[in-house]
Amino acid sequence: MAGGFEMSFEAFNAVLLALFAGVPIVMLFVVRRESWGTTVVYRMSVRAKLPIESWDMWRSIRDRSRALVGANMWGLLVSVALMAALLVWTPLGSSPFALWILTLTLVIGVLGVASAIVGVRERLFSPAPTAVRIARPSALATRDYLPGWASQLPRWLLGAGAAGGAVVTAVSLTGAISPTTAATTVVALAFALVVAVVCRVAERRVLAQPQPATNTLELGWDDLFRADALGALRMSAAMAAWLPLGLAVCALFLAALGFADPGVSRVLQTFPWFGIPFIQVAYTLASGRLPARLYPEYLRGAPEPAPASTGGAPA
Repeated sequence: MAGGFEMSFEAFNAVLLALFAGVPIVMLFVVRRESWGTTVVYRMSVRAKLPIESWDMWRSIRDRSRALVGANMWGLLVSVALMAALLVWTPLGSSPFALWILTLTLVIGVLGVASAIVGVRERLFSPAPTAVRIARPSALATRDYLPGWASQLPRWLLGAGAAGGAVVTAVSLTGAISPTTAATTVVALAFALVVAVVCRVAERRVLAQPQPATNTLELGWDDLFRADALGALRMSAAMAAWLPLGLAVCALFLAALGFADPGVSRVLQTFPWFGIPFIQVAYTLASGRLPARLYPEYLRGAPEPAPASTGGAPA
């Protein structure tokens, strides 16, 4: 029975990996179509409350969106290939935690990195050298682009994880928690610190990039993409910071209640991963928008934007 149970995990993980690989392959072909982006860009405009005033602006937004989707899909393919190698050459394929590891890898290693790379390398608008340009009197920080909770959540989770790791280490000295569990929590905390530092460096690179724009509306659209890139980086840092906190809570809970049932313990041991989808959903719901204080003329009480008038429907 045990062998069959392990094989079922291996088969399930293999099928899921195949599905994960199929999505980016299809999307890479779809986004290359000239017709791609009509609905996508319009929905972005409605959600962000930023109008599109010309065909050139629509095309620039479409091209930037296409570059971001393409980077995400290529990153997804690479991640799936690496995960498949781990499933084949290591015992990870028979582990129920394989899917959680894949999810964490995809979100931290793909969404955050891809958004940062596109944010640094791609320019949304390219005004002519002689064109008038608009600029801010002072630079903005990450907290200016994101809601307060989205900006601070990684810091809160990292602080709580550090406190939890310290408690777990102290309790392990009494023998109530195994040294292996304490070491795992410390390793997860070190991983979260590394991710936080890397994401902070990436944020500075994104914020340091020039924003060529000829008017406030172009600057607003560029800020929208910048805000989403910063949000993806903060989401990655928050997910990594959740792991040591989740491990600490789980270890302390099991030690306090003293569960001897291996089935119950196995279920509770998955708790460190439960926060990942909730964090992803929260940041996803906050994406695609800008704080109203940045562009009050568009974002405060603005009517729903209409599609750009280009003399015909965008192709």
